[in-house]
Amino acid sequence: MDGTSINSEKLINYVENNLSRNEIQIEENQINNSDIKVYEKELSFSTIRIYVLKLGNDYNITISGGDNPHIGTSVLAIPRPSLTGDESISATSSVMNMIGHKDEQICRYIAEKVCINKNAVVLCSGGFHVDNISKDGIDEVLQAVKELAVMI
Repeated sequence: MDGTSINSEKLINYVENNLSRNEIQIEENQINNSDIKVYEKELSFSTIRIYVLKLGNDYNITISGGDNPHIGTSVLAIPRPSLTGDESISATSSVMNMIGHKDEQICRYIAEKVCINKNAVVLCSGGFHVDNISKDGIDEVLQAVKELAVMI
């Protein structure tokens, strides 16, 4: 492979000629069996799940739940010294939000809490959707996210 553009047929041929299926399977098993942790909370009307994959010192987190799990927001939180000057850690976050989605609050909360607690870069994406959710339902989701964040 010379670094120029590549089509899928060339990529498949390269992989087949240079990697055995056993090598690929070992990596899949390592990720599937030991590196992903799932945190779950049953709500009165649904379930919320948080999948956490540790990548070196960093974390890739996915929030999923409701009737229509989706990617509504992605939040990248980066640790930095707090501006208070007390030597504590804080976070600077960047947000990419899908138009009309309200998932930023839960993804930002998880991303920033884990970032600060672990002093690590965190990417949190996902979405929780229930049609016609009530204010009490929203409050229940937010409370569940706060409880799960402590466990990560």
